[in-house]
Formats: sequence, structure tokens, C-alpha cells
Amino acid sequence: MDSDYVTSLYHIRSQFSTYVTIPICILSIIGEIFNIIVFLSLKTFRQNSCAFYLMSMSIFNFIRLVFSTLFIVISTAFSIDWSFALFYYCQFRNLIVASCNLSAITCLCLAIADQYFATCSRHRLQQWSNIKIAYRVTGTIAIVWILHAIPYCIYFNQLSMSNNAVCITKNPIFLKYHTYGYFLTYGNLFPLIAVIFGVMSFRNARNLTTRANLLVRRELDKQLTMMVLVEICVYVLTYIPYSISNGYSTLNTNRDPTFLAQLNLINTVTMTLSIISNGNSFFIYICVSRRFRRQAKYVLYENCRNHNSINRIAPERTEMQVVTERISAARAGCLTTRRPSLSPGITSGARERNGKNEIILLQIK
Repeated sequence: MDSDYVTSLYHIRSQFSTYVTIPICILSIIGEIFNIIVFLSLKTFRQNSCAFYLMSMSIFNFIRLVFSTLFIVISTAFSIDWSFALFYYCQFRNLIVASCNLSAITCLCLAIADQYFATCSRHRLQQWSNIKIAYRVTGTIAIVWILHAIPYCIYFNQLSMSNNAVCITKNPIFLKYHTYGYFLTYGNLFPLIAVIFGVMSFRNARNLTTRANLLVRRELDKQLTMMVLVEICVYVLTYIPYSISNGYSTLNTNRDPTFLAQLNLINTVTMTLSIISNGNSFFIYICVSRRFRRQAKYVLYENCRNHNSINRIAPERTEMQVVTERISAARAGCLTTRRPSLSPGITSGARERNGKNEIILLQIK
């Protein structure tokens, strides 16, 4: 009876991984790719330090999803024995997990801290919201967390006997550090820091309308603040259960087959939630920000459609040249001063601020 129950639990685990975890992982990878494309395509985001932190977080999440999480999901769904590629699956993969996971959550904390500085009324604190500082800080944390992950490449060199999708270490000192330092401290300390800065940023964002900020900058700050606040809430709700269950599994000494089967099923469910925490950013931004939806539509749909149209008809003049010529003619009195129609990818903040068509068009390049 117990053997049938254990078998059914492992079957449920395999089916859940196949039909739930794998699709979520694939959607997360696609979402991170879209996120990187949008942040790199728009000049508004490229020149903003908070957006740079969010883009860096998406890059770290993408690397982890492709080179680590996807292999775990496939192993859980189809019970693949990775002993033939032990170095890659355990040592190199754990190097990627430890460095990219901590780099991503650090970038999320830096993004919300940057929004706090950007929306603060003190000019001295506003100076910390700077794209050059963002470049230096992101490079520094990437190097620090890669160095921190080197011991994972050394000590995590065995597959677990109870779960062949999990790698373990036999070093008791490093095992305690991994459990209490990595999961229970880093996994909960960084979200707590992000929540604190998030509350302060939300309070500052509510007062932006009373300050003499530029309209475009004010709308961008509101947009980014709302995006990172919702992402922090989702991260806390989805990653902490995985942190607790994984830490408990690491310290568990009970080898009862029924208990291990139940624990492995719980770990699979919480791992699926953790995938959501690492690959949900694009879908969160789409849901909470109408402005980001327009920007993503322009970059992913309108821009590609216009590019394909240009390749088919090969026009002699670009849209920028045509509009510039119309503006010059209007200034010379040859045309009416009616504004030319704008592309749908232009943000509402740019529409409200800029009266000159040349400046509006530059916002989308």
C-alpha cells in the first residue's frame, strides 16, 4: 500500500513538472527575452538608471533560467540521471545559480533604492540616481557574487540519492552556510530591504505631482516605481516558500520513503513558484503599466512591422526624413503647421511634454 502511494506521488510530481513547470519555465524565458529587447530598444529606458537595473536583472534571470532551471525542470519531469555530466549539472550549474540568483535580487533592490533616490526631495540624494553609477555598481555586484559562487562550484559535486534532480555537498560547514546564509538570510534579507525602500518610494511617488519635476521624468518615475513595487510583492510571495522548503530539505535526516516522496512533491511545487519569481517581470510590467504596454507593443510589433514594410518596398526616404522635411516646410510657410501623425510607440509623457516633433521622435530611437 505504501509503495503504491509513493509511486503515485512521484507520478504526480512528474506530471506536474511536465504540464505545469515546463510551460511556465518556457514562458519565463520568452518574457525575459522580450524584457531585454524593450529596455534596450527605447532611449528613455537606456538613459535611466532604474531601468538599467531592471534590464540587468532580466539578463541574470535569463541566464539562470536557460543554463540551470531548465535542466532541473527536465530532470524532474523525465527522471534523467545526470551522472554522465556531473561537472556541468552540479558544479557549473550551481556556480550559475548562486551568482545569477543573488545578482538578480540585488539588482531588484538597487532598482527600488534608485527610485527612492530619484523621487526624493533632497537634491543630494537625487544625485545617486545616475546611469554612470548604475554601470559601476552593476559590474561590481556581478564580480562579487561570481567570486562568492566559486565554493558552490567546488563543494556541490554529488547528486542526491533521494532526488536525482538535486545536487548536494558532503561538507558540513558549507552545508550550514548554504542553508542559513544563502537561503534563510539572503533569500529573506534582500526582499525585506526591497520592501522597505519600496514603501518609501511609494510615499515619495505620491508627492511627485506637487513638485516642479519635468512631466516626462515624473511620469517615468511613477511608471518604474509601480513596476518594481508589484514585482517585489510577487517575488516575496513566490520565492520565500521555495527558500523555506529547500532549506528544510537540505537539513532533513528523515529517510522514510513516503516522507521523501511528499517532500519532493512540495519542492517541485515551490520550485515552480520560484520560477515565477525569476521570470515574471515582463508579464508584471504588461499588467500594471499601460504605458509599458504601449512601449512593448511599439518595440515588439509596430517596429517589426515597419521594418518588414521597409524591406519590401525599399523607400528612398525614411520616416524621420519625411517628417523633418514637413516640419522645415511648415516653418518656411510652405505647409500648414499641423503636426504629423505620431507613431503609436510614443509614450504619453513625451506627447505631453514636447511640442517639437524632432524631440518626440528621438524619444523612440
